[in-house]
Amino acid sequence: MDNLDPDNLRLTDFLDVSTLQEIQDSFAAVVDVRARIMDADDKVVTQGAPTKEFLRRQSVLSVAAREHMGQDEAGMPMRDGEYVAPIIVNGQRLGTVRMSADAKPAAIQFLFVLANAIAQLCYQEFQLRQRIDELTAVYTVTTMLADARDLQSVLQRTVKVVCEVMQTKACSIRLVDLERDELVIGAVHNLSQTYLNKGPIRFSLAEADRIALSPKGYEFVKDVASDPRVLYPLDAQQEGIVSMLLVGMRYKGKPIGVLRVYTDKEQTFSNFRIELVKAVAAQAAAAIENARLMADSIAAQALERQVQMAADVQKRMIPATPPSDAGLELASAYVPCYELGGDFFDFISLPYDNLGLVIADVSGKGVPASLIMASVRAALRAQVDNVYYLYEVIRRLNMMLCRDNKLGEFVTLFYGVYDSHSRRLTYCNAGHPAGLILRQGKIIELPSNGLVLGVDPQEKYGQAVIELRPGDLLLLYTDGLPDAMNFDGQTFGRQRVLEAFREGGATAEAVAQNILWHMRRFSGMTKRTDDITMIVAKVRESD
Repeated sequence: MDNLDPDNLRLTDFLDVSTLQEIQDSFAAVVDVRARIMDADDKVVTQGAPTKEFLRRQSVLSVAAREHMGQDEAGMPMRDGEYVAPIIVNGQRLGTVRMSADAKPAAIQFLFVLANAIAQLCYQEFQLRQRIDELTAVYTVTTMLADARDLQSVLQRTVKVVCEVMQTKACSIRLVDLERDELVIGAVHNLSQTYLNKGPIRFSLAEADRIALSPKGYEFVKDVASDPRVLYPLDAQQEGIVSMLLVGMRYKGKPIGVLRVYTDKEQTFSNFRIELVKAVAAQAAAAIENARLMADSIAAQALERQVQMAADVQKRMIPATPPSDAGLELASAYVPCYELGGDFFDFISLPYDNLGLVIADVSGKGVPASLIMASVRAALRAQVDNVYYLYEVIRRLNMMLCRDNKLGEFVTLFYGVYDSHSRRLTYCNAGHPAGLILRQGKIIELPSNGLVLGVDPQEKYGQAVIELRPGDLLLLYTDGLPDAMNFDGQTFGRQRVLEAFREGGATAEAVAQNILWHMRRFSGMTKRTDDITMIVAKVRESD
């Protein structure tokens, strides 16, 4: 009767053939007729002749009725000269049906069939009300879980409701922690702290729990004292636990936890009740996972806000516009691939009409690279105010990074100082792409003369000087420019950088934008994987 087809109901779905036969035989004997019970298709359900057992009881009852015994030979109870048929439901006596002792034997049998039929109807009503109460509880739990603002309190309420509906001793929810290989307590009702402190439940050893999380969906432990799968049988016995139903909590195939129902006496569970607990477990698993996703979303939003604030701070570290310099016309380009970048450039005004030009690239991406970038910028600005020699400034930066950075964190950096009076560029290059000078259509390379910063604290750096001429163009860039890729996986490359730079331009800004245009035309809509930073300087003509 658990899986009735509402469009194809049958008489035997509600009453078994033996009960129907008893009703038919008793009725036929009482009214002294022949009777048969047919189904909806007019097919015979019961046999026409009375059963041998019915005829035997009728014969015995005939003798008992004549002798007026306190209890007849068929075991039929009598009281005060009457036959008494009790109406018993769920082990409780609800009433009786009485009949005088001079009744026909068939009527006596019908008396007990009638009492049994009344008891069955009462029991069905009892089960129906119980199912309604259980389904109402499931609806209440699912409603709470669907709108779970305080998930912990909702889970706590869930295990309590399950206990009340299932009429069991206790209930708990244990959540799967694969990293710790443990089933950890998520919520519990009516279990002592002593029992909860008995020790960890190792997921790899919890065979019954793993079965519950399998496609089967549940597992039943009839006796915790004798079942070898129970990890702490003595503790369970001391707690008064006898049987245990375990139902898996999964969300989209992912194991979330196990809902455990404990009883204080040996007990089995009908399919209906198991499905009931499975429905609660499924809703609880969805609520737990949704709560986790919500917490992750809130944390991600908070992190995004923090990153945006950090990006705003970083942007303020990057010069918004180049300074006006008497000797140089300046332009810059800064295209980060993430909110926070590891590239930076700077223009530093120095005494005696000198101008510092800095461009750097920090290894890595995102927040770590941006923090290193900020520390390098601050340290560089602090050093140039007090240290004259460029190589000493770079040496001190290297020492700081070697001391503070982790293995694999390094910085490439070009630092040059331009003297407006002499048109001399003094520079120091620590592993950065070589600076380029375009003079009358020819490109002069300013090679690197030092190791990247943050690798070897003993590295010694040198500096070089080059005389610039009016009309010369200087290009400084990070490796994001030549490393830009197109859809075919080809890089823009150093040669294309040289060709784009060689085209020159009327102004420094025109040169920078032309190089960017060539790079973007090559890479198209391909997602950038590195920051792109450039400084272009053009030496002004003499007044």
